[in-house]
Amino acid sequence: MSHDEHDHEGEHEHDVEEALEEALELDTQSQIFLEMRRQNLDLLKIASEVAGYSGQHPALKPGDVRNALRNIWDVYAEFYSWIDPEESEEGDDDEDIDEDDE
Repeated sequence: MSHDEHDHEGEHEHDVEEALEEALELDTQSQIFLEMRRQNLDLLKIASEVAGYSGQHPALKPGDVRNALRNIWDVYAEFYSWIDPEESEEGDDDEDIDEDDE
């Protein structure tokens, strides 16, 4: 094996290792993202229950949906602020539900 062939093989192995590391990092980031989403959904479910919109709750009338969503959001946001105070401080400015839409 010539010196050039040995260098090329070493570069290829390095490239393969680097690609594997990047794939593992992406997989780890994806798993963290999915876990955070699952936790958010769990928290949303708890917020819905605490706000009284779960179980045998009767179907909401069209005019009640916005109030129900607002109530659930208020409970969810409060719980979230307990879990991640820094994140909730940053998000205070951009409320998803406009107060003027009533």
